Amino acid sequence: MKSLRGMMLLATIVVYTSLQAQKVENFGVFRHIGAGVSVGTEGIGFNVASPVTDYLELGMGINFMPGIKIKGDVDMDINTSTIPPQLAGIVPSTSTVNIKGDLARTTLDFKASVYPFGTKNALFVVAGFSFGGKKIAKLTGHSDLIQDHPELRPYIVANVDKYDLEFDENGDVKGDVRVNAFRPYLGLGYGRQVPKHRVGFRVEMGCHFMGKMKVYQNGQELDTNDLDTKGDDDVSKFIDKFRVYPVLKLTLTGRIF
Repeated sequence: MKSLRGMMLLATIVVYTSLQAQKVENFGVFRHIGAGVSVGTEGIGFNVASPVTDYLELGMGINFMPGIKIKGDVDMDINTSTIPPQLAGIVPSTSTVNIKGDLARTTLDFKASVYPFGTKNALFVVAGFSFGGKKIAKLTGHSDLIQDHPELRPYIVANVDKYDLEFDENGDVKGDVRVNAFRPYLGLGYGRQVPKHRVGFRVEMGCHFMGKMKVYQNGQELDTNDLDTKGDDDVSKFIDKFRVYPVLKLTLTGRIF
């Protein structure tokens, strides 16, 4: 009798242990929550996620991009044909102004990660979208020529890509670059946002589709000037070419429960 009780107790322990193990391995529908901390081309990020099935995870996160700066010397377009004769002597034939772009921003994203092999392999493809402010970069520059001779302002502009930016009375030029607030996302990688064990690692590569960049000044969208040639400086290249934002993200993940 005692041996039967012992065998029943042993069987109960084995079954209980097996069930507990299944709870850890079986992701289930929203049965677990994971959180992660990431670093990459989107900046520093924090995310939470939950599995819907063994093949699908849903997650959301927030990303903080530190102040990454680009700069370049852009041409100043001098309208010599309209400058009054008394000012013509102080205007150089050619001149440039250094323009800086500050790329600091914050974005919120929603993503669905699909695991084609279920729990057998952590390879995934991911699709989603991100929200963020339309302003992706601030543009600033300064010209000593305009500062010393503010009467030249109506006749001189700074050429950024095919946009003409005006100077203020202090010789400063200010503007911003804007993209779509809603940005679709596609990517792939390896690793789960809700790991099987308490801690895991995830690597992800993808891209945001931001749309055509537009330059604004004083809250107004600037028209492109097709007569201007595209500049070869970093700021002009960024505005002209950078419609797809590449993503490389390394994430330390953890299962909360």
